[in-house]
Amino acid sequence: MVLADSLVKFEGPAVDIEHGTVRVTTSHGMAARAGDVTVKPAADTWTEFQVTDVDGRVQIAANKGDVTVQDDKGTTTTVTQGQETTRDDTSDTEKKKKKHRHGNGAAPAAGGGIMSSTPAVIGGLAIVGGVGVWVLVQQGEPVSPACPTNPCQ
Repeated sequence: MVLADSLVKFEGPAVDIEHGTVRVTTSHGMAARAGDVTVKPAADTWTEFQVTDVDGRVQIAANKGDVTVQDDKGTTTTVTQGQETTRDDTSDTEKKKKKHRHGNGAAPAAGGGIMSSTPAVIGGLAIVGGVGVWVLVQQGEPVSPACPTNPCQ
């Protein structure tokens, strides 16, 4: 399950978390990666775990069954059922690269239509006002059923 505000890529036997939270329920050893941290079930049994990656910090919670956590240094630890742990998701050189990277995340939402822009609204009001004034200043004989051919008195 991919939670709100998450950016995740499915890669077959694993999910790669760019940002956000995933909740994995598996009986076939599906893993989750967040940067240089890999989380996978300790055994091929029914396992539920949650991985959250926000601002370079990875939080791992083993909800059902044990999970193993391996970091960029090759250190492998086991998180037992009901326990949580936290890791950094990148090495020091990658942290420096991430700080200077631009354009992370999804594209911003659209701003609005061209017809709702200030110049369009002002132009539209000017045209409607001009046509209204032109109609009001027209001199001519009224067309009405009471006086179809002569001006009414």
